[in-house]
Amino acid sequence: MHNIIVFFLSIFLIIFSLIVTGKETEIKMISVSNYVTGRFDPTKHKNFINLKKTTIPCTSEMYLRRETVDSLKSLLNDFGKENKKIRIYIVSATRNFNSQKSIWDNKWTGKKKYPVASDIVKISDPLQKATKILEYSSMPGTSRHHWGTDFDINQLNNSYYQKGEGKIIYNWLKKNAAKYGFAQPYTEGRLNGYKEEKWHWSYMPLSKQFLKDWNSVYNKNPELFTKPGLFKGSDKSGHLSPIYVNSINPDCK
Repeated sequence: MHNIIVFFLSIFLIIFSLIVTGKETEIKMISVSNYVTGRFDPTKHKNFINLKKTTIPCTSEMYLRRETVDSLKSLLNDFGKENKKIRIYIVSATRNFNSQKSIWDNKWTGKKKYPVASDIVKISDPLQKATKILEYSSMPGTSRHHWGTDFDINQLNNSYYQKGEGKIIYNWLKKNAAKYGFAQPYTEGRLNGYKEEKWHWSYMPLSKQFLKDWNSVYNKNPELFTKPGLFKGSDKSGHLSPIYVNSINPDCK
């Protein structure tokens, strides 16, 4: 009788352990899913820092992950030693799902000019409209700016980096950014995805893992990006998400 009780108790403990492990995995996946799709508040996240409380120049209150901030401080310090009269400053950093949704929906409706409102509002086909916005803006849930690893500098205009101070900044970053863990995700010469963005830089030691996490989330829950009503045209364009997320500079993978 004793042996039978021990046997069934062992079976019960094994089953209980599997259930608990499964729940922990599920909870972890939910947490990862929320993070990489920007469904959280960076102002309340323990791993994020307000740039206004650091020495990093920025145009408004914005947030990045602590690890990104530490490496960015070193980069900016060394750049400043070599270029005393030129300043690199941050114009955009972490954006959560809601922030990205606002940008996307305003471009969709023409409230945000791109480059003029008529370029978007005159397009009737939802997929064509989304593709136009996707030249430079991400769908909510797909932006690297959700991760706290990516930021934009100085001017959101490629021509700025082709002459003068902009060219000095860009050439220095191309030569030195990798030493601090940074790379440009959207380079020229890629066959798919967003157009080139010389102003957008990413902290590789973290963003490479977040990219893998994002793909895992998409493969398991594509409805997080294609469900109707998530954002303007989500049911018509959400399936493009993996193309734009993964069409990046190979150094960023």
